[in-house]
Amino acid sequence: MKGGEKEMPEKTTLHYAHPTGLALSITAGIIYIICVLLVSLWPVEFLNFFNNWVHGIDLTKIAITPQITIGGFFIGLVEVLFVAYLMGVLYGWLYNLCVIHCKKYGWI
Repeated sequence: MKGGEKEMPEKTTLHYAHPTGLALSITAGIIYIICVLLVSLWPVEFLNFFNNWVHGIDLTKIAITPQITIGGFFIGLVEVLFVAYLMGVLYGWLYNLCVIHCKKYGWI
């Protein structure tokens, strides 16, 4: 701080649950589309990449050859968008409860 300046308190704002849900849903949809493209283009490399994420499980033993159809793609995309939206709304709602709680006790 420069001489005489006061530090401004951090402003804490609430999340609007609907836009938070939409943002997470759109993000998940983009990741889903990228995932489908990578599995289609490089199935072995993609499997090896995710095999490193699950310690103690060899995904190559349970993997099948990808059978990606247009219908399956769109059903999966809708499911991902829906679940991610619900997760985002839940996150926004819980975040708001936490902000209210913390403000009540003067923590923020």
